[in-house]
Amino acid sequence: MWVFKKHDLVNLLLKIRKKSKNNSEEVQQKYSYIWDYDEPEEIILKIIKEGKQAGEKELYYSSKKEKYILELLSVEQLDKNAQRLIQDVENLKVNTKELLEISKKDKNIINSLRSEIDNLNLKLIEDANKYKTEVINIQSKAQEMVNAHKKKTSEHQENQISEIKKYALQSFVEDLLQPLNNFELAIKAAKKGDNPILNNFIVGFEMLYNQIYNKFIDIGLSKIEPKVGDIFDADIHQIYDLVASDMPKDTILEVKNTGYRLHDRVIKPALVIVSK
Repeated sequence: MWVFKKHDLVNLLLKIRKKSKNNSEEVQQKYSYIWDYDEPEEIILKIIKEGKQAGEKELYYSSKKEKYILELLSVEQLDKNAQRLIQDVENLKVNTKELLEISKKDKNIINSLRSEIDNLNLKLIEDANKYKTEVINIQSKAQEMVNAHKKKTSEHQENQISEIKKYALQSFVEDLLQPLNNFELAIKAAKKGDNPILNNFIVGFEMLYNQIYNKFIDIGLSKIEPKVGDIFDADIHQIYDLVASDMPKDTILEVKNTGYRLHDRVIKPALVIVSK
């Protein structure tokens, strides 16, 4: 039985032959997996688990109608950069799942608040009707006061709900910004390399990064991306270092790290080097 390590790149060739005297055709199919990351086909796992050794690099397995021969073409361990990139992907998948679960809980909280608002409004209407019958001589004034109170309460509660919806996920988003930034930097670094094995996975990693970042955009996240030559703005920038330069004072000379906003709130200023 073959045993592979986590993150081994395993290349296999599956040969399928029909058990028929009139049909000697053989079908071949190549498979490539990153072990413990990709999910192999069921027949591949069955052959590895139950197949019989036909040679150092071959296993065979028979069903009622077909005979399978699985050949191990090659197995090699991915380099550390590739393993780190794959681990980042797995971590982001877990974090994204947690984000979706938290988002669902927040929707339940908002619905509960709306229900409480409805109950409060009903209570206010009931109280207003009760006091209208008891104080006929000041009915007009009382109604104005009730309506004013309802409006103020409603506006206040709507503002509270709006703030909760906009910034409920701020803490969670802040925790994910560094892993997300590391993932983006890892992809950029990997694209500069000449590893043909790793290059095959870069496109998929970029698609996954874009899907995750688009989810952040949906909840109001946006990047702060200053350019060299811009003037330092303390509201959205943070000084990493002050450097003597021919450029005017407070001119951005280098951008060390991208910043982020959640709606109109800066949750991570862009890190910059500025002329002094």
